[in-house]
Amino acid sequence: MKTPLALLAGIIFFVFVDGIALADQQGGQRPAAYLELGVGGMQDAMGGAAVADRNDVACGFWNPAGLTGLRGLQVEDQYTLLALNQQLNYLAFANSLRDKFFYGVSWIYYSAGNDIEARTGPSLNPDSIFSDTEMTFIGSIAFRFDPRWAFGLNVKVLNQSIGSYSSAVGFGEDLGLQYRMSRDMTLGFVIQDVYSSLTFNSSTSSSSNDPQQIIPTTLKAGITDHEEQWNLKGSADLDWSQDLGLEPHLGLEWRPLTAIALRGGVWAENLTAGASGGAALVYFTTGVAVLVPVGSDLIEVDYSMMEDRIDAGALINQIAVTGKFL
Repeated sequence: MKTPLALLAGIIFFVFVDGIALADQQGGQRPAAYLELGVGGMQDAMGGAAVADRNDVACGFWNPAGLTGLRGLQVEDQYTLLALNQQLNYLAFANSLRDKFFYGVSWIYYSAGNDIEARTGPSLNPDSIFSDTEMTFIGSIAFRFDPRWAFGLNVKVLNQSIGSYSSAVGFGEDLGLQYRMSRDMTLGFVIQDVYSSLTFNSSTSSSSNDPQQIIPTTLKAGITDHEEQWNLKGSADLDWSQDLGLEPHLGLEWRPLTAIALRGGVWAENLTAGASGGAALVYFTTGVAVLVPVGSDLIEVDYSMMEDRIDAGALINQIAVTGKFL
């Protein structure tokens, strides 16, 4: 598998040097759009190429079947630095029961800010100031059919509060599957948001004409391969949804030292869908991790950086701390 990994590294390097990133023309149109930013220090730094990832607590978000690779309790806390007074936080834990049944819980919090201005007409001063906050709770379970096949299920509870104007509650599901081709190579498949929706309870909301908002279903397929000889891991995903079309994701991790991991990635949008006349969009990601052994356990500190899809030219910085307790 040396040739595919070398090609993957070349693609990522080319995009790092020559890629052009523009503002996301899809921003704000999809319900719970903040979930498109992804979670997990490793996964975000590798461009969101995580469908075939295993043995990480954040698999509960990307593909719950990947939780079957856990070897003990894992806890991750991630904080994201966003522009325009926004907030994005992620907290999750996952564990196994007798190495047969695997489970996890994730919490994702997003705030568009508490200084959003409301106007009933053109004026210099707003009529009022309000906040817009959203949360998603994810319960994950997974198990193995046999040593090669694994299945996972997510059940999601979504909530949104738009000041005193409106609130919404919703539910959703993800189905995940993984197949281990070998000790080092895994294939992953996900049906994300099989039927996920938000239902608003106020006719004063922007959704008054359609109080129920459906989150489009996304189909994902991916592959991950480890090259122990070079201390490399490469991942590639292909996503498709009706509103965003095809979205390829590529990621690469290199561990020059046991305690250091260097990561990079890239993903593209607007290849087959998007705003009328919209050009293809390319985004890059990068990150570094420091792994600190504490007895038989491990503490991992991740820093990742990606381009802001809403505020053109701005960068998103993330810090995550993961405890892996064997």
